[in-house]
Amino acid sequence: METENGNTKKQTLVAFASLDGLNVDSHFGHAQYWYIYDFSNDAEFVEIRKMPPVCGGACSGNFESAYNLLKDCAALFVAKIGQPAAAYMISHSLKVYEAAGSIDKIAQAIKEQNIV
Repeated sequence: METENGNTKKQTLVAFASLDGLNVDSHFGHAQYWYIYDFSNDAEFVEIRKMPPVCGGACSGNFESAYNLLKDCAALFVAKIGQPAAAYMISHSLKVYEAAGSIDKIAQAIKEQNIV
């Protein structure tokens, strides 16, 4: 992303686990679709990233594929996340939030509260 004076501005990406692209409605381990927004200026939709779920039941490991897909994001928003997955993501410098509901409303709260 380039600014008016020609400098490159770093994107501040946030990933939302969502089935429909409208609501955060997916558990981290079952999320197949991640809706990526850039919060550098405003909440601007960037892309959808697809991946197979990292958990098929009890989730206690194998989070590397999810991390590799989302490692350029500052934060993840999921309906639920287990402690091992949250600890893994946090230990790899990603912020993790449980928040179900409208992506638009969550994005507004992110901006108002300067979460990222």
